[in-house]
Amino acid sequence: MTIAGDPPLPALLADTTHVFTRRRRDIRLSVVEVGNNQGHALVFGDIGNDCLVRVHSRCLYGDALRSDDCDCGPELDASLDMIQAAGRGVLLYLEQEGRGAGLVGKARGYRVSQLEHLDTFSSYRKLGFSPDSRTYGEAARTLSALGLTSIRLLTNNPDKVGALESEGLRVQSVPLHILPPNRSVERYLAAKRQQRGHSLPENWRVHRLRYALAMATFAVIVIAMITGLSACAIDLANPGPPDTSVSGHAELLSTASGQTDTDINMVGAQFTWSPQKTRVLSPANSHASVDDGRTTVLVAIAAAAAAIGLAAGYCGSRASRRVLTRIRLLRSNSLL
Repeated sequence: MTIAGDPPLPALLADTTHVFTRRRRDIRLSVVEVGNNQGHALVFGDIGNDCLVRVHSRCLYGDALRSDDCDCGPELDASLDMIQAAGRGVLLYLEQEGRGAGLVGKARGYRVSQLEHLDTFSSYRKLGFSPDSRTYGEAARTLSALGLTSIRLLTNNPDKVGALESEGLRVQSVPLHILPPNRSVERYLAAKRQQRGHSLPENWRVHRLRYALAMATFAVIVIAMITGLSACAIDLANPGPPDTSVSGHAELLSTASGQTDTDINMVGAQFTWSPQKTRVLSPANSHASVDDGRTTVLVAIAAAAAAIGLAAGYCGSRASRRVLTRIRLLRSNSLL
């Protein structure tokens, strides 16, 4: 399948090309197998050297079941977000569940970890598994077959970088720092950093604060837009009294005692001059009081929104992670 206006594709991709829609955005997608049933390469857009590449091992728990026990699902989401935003890239989805131990082996490792309070690397060793038995040779050869000689690899794992470089590819590592949703995942990431050398922060507090500030800023902007539109609608629906000021100032009307009520025409509006009362015609002041009240309400709403956004962001909500991912995408060199 060839889509009008798209450049030609390598022959191995031509018969799988179609339009892929994700989060209401379309992008061209082609698929090719990796090795002998070792996985698949998903090619987005018109790839070329230095495009974004994610080498992702299948994780049923994180990718499909959306488990909060690992960072696999959020890493996959962030990678696809960045590839779609860049308009091109490759996702290598490899059949290497449980760091090569398989789904059953992974489940056994989880059980040992929970019963004996061990990290998964130690659990694998206790069960006689290699802490990580994955290989990336076929993935590298697939990238070469696609015509790539240099890539920007979305990973925190130095083993992936080394494996692809050993196959002749030039690799620039692009870290994926996904905020851990809970302390369990934070400990899991700490084990990755300590035992496997992953490029991950030692302390997540600064990153939590960044997510929190991003979420708070986003909340304030949204609330400000909504309240601004609401204020405009209120003004249109209630234009207020006609302006009777002279030269933009309020006029004080007073009378001498004993005079009768008199109708006065001023700037096209009729008022009553009463001897018993002193009447201040001040539509400008009345508008000012309304505006002051409205400003107070808007500030209160914005402050509440900022507080809610700050709390949600600091707690690492998925919404705040998506907001910060969007901000990172806007600043990414891949979008220039």
